Amino acid sequence: MKTRNIALLSIMILFLVFLTPTALAKTRQSYLTDFIFSNQVGNERFGSSYQDTAYSLEIIDYYNLYQIPGLFGAEIKIDKSDFQDNLESTLDSMFSQGEIKLFELYYILKSLEVLDSTLDSTLETKISTYVNQTAQADGGYSSDNSTSNSDMVSTYFAYEIKSYLNEEINSSLTQNWILSCNNSDGGYGGNNTLDSSQLTTYLAVYLINQIADLADLENRSATLNYFKSFYVSDSDDLYNYGGYLPGILSEITLFSSTFYCVSAIHLLDNTQLSKTATLNWILSRQNFEDGGFSNLYGGTVQGLSSISASYYAFKLLLNFNSVGLLNEDIFMVEFNFIILIILLVVIAFIIGLIYFIWRKRKI
Repeated sequence: MKTRNIALLSIMILFLVFLTPTALAKTRQSYLTDFIFSNQVGNERFGSSYQDTAYSLEIIDYYNLYQIPGLFGAEIKIDKSDFQDNLESTLDSMFSQGEIKLFELYYILKSLEVLDSTLDSTLETKISTYVNQTAQADGGYSSDNSTSNSDMVSTYFAYEIKSYLNEEINSSLTQNWILSCNNSDGGYGGNNTLDSSQLTTYLAVYLINQIADLADLENRSATLNYFKSFYVSDSDDLYNYGGYLPGILSEITLFSSTFYCVSAIHLLDNTQLSKTATLNWILSRQNFEDGGFSNLYGGTVQGLSSISASYYAFKLLLNFNSVGLLNEDIFMVEFNFIILIILLVVIAFIIGLIYFIWRKRKI
């Protein structure tokens, strides 16, 4: 065989080998939603909690992926009616057994809201009665109807549930209770005796924005500076630059802390956000193994993706009006058997072609 023919065939092999990953490339969004669906448990739930289910359904609903085009027509990924029935049955069981927590109610109702479900009046009355039983005299809400201690997280859940039911809260009383949780660092605690945390401070900002005005915060600029203090602005810190630390003494940025800080700053003064750096931080954490998003363990090693981290990434992109970045084509999933089979078929074909030409020339 002539050297020229061998060279051409070699080039063809290399071209097809390198073309295969490109041909298999998908968008970041496809990898993300594939990861979400990989955590689906029938028409009952996603992941291991009601929170995971609500987060997953919100992403699926955004992209309207209840039905996905398949080889022989639309493939039903989620039967909305069946899913709704299962969630409502869960609510019925919770009330019949008397095992009810405010946060569980919230995430189940959040899922039903995403699915455009309408509760029957009996169940709606039970939920309304229960939430009212968690209301405390100071204006806050407790985690269930057997305790009398108000906390910021439960107050948030109660507000969201009552909003879902189109019910109002005592805005003035609740506002005063929230403001009483303010601390000298500009943050807000879970109650008026606890230290500030990013979660409770973000919820305080969110709630005041909903029921009053952000100008009513005890010290708006101090609260803004509280969140800004967690930002990693050192561009030489390659793994953390653009993200937010969970604490002043922490060394590793996380999705949860970045979500709380960005969401709060977005409400307080969005000009204080470092959009480009934070977007790069988010995208760098899309997992090359499973397509979801994950934190870096030890600051450098990527762990398995979680639904919560993937949801935070998605919501952060929405916050920045940059969810379109997920439309980018990438080849990121590690080498697998499908790619291996394709490569072997290509190589076998080329070898067979070489042998055929060699035999033909020999004859």
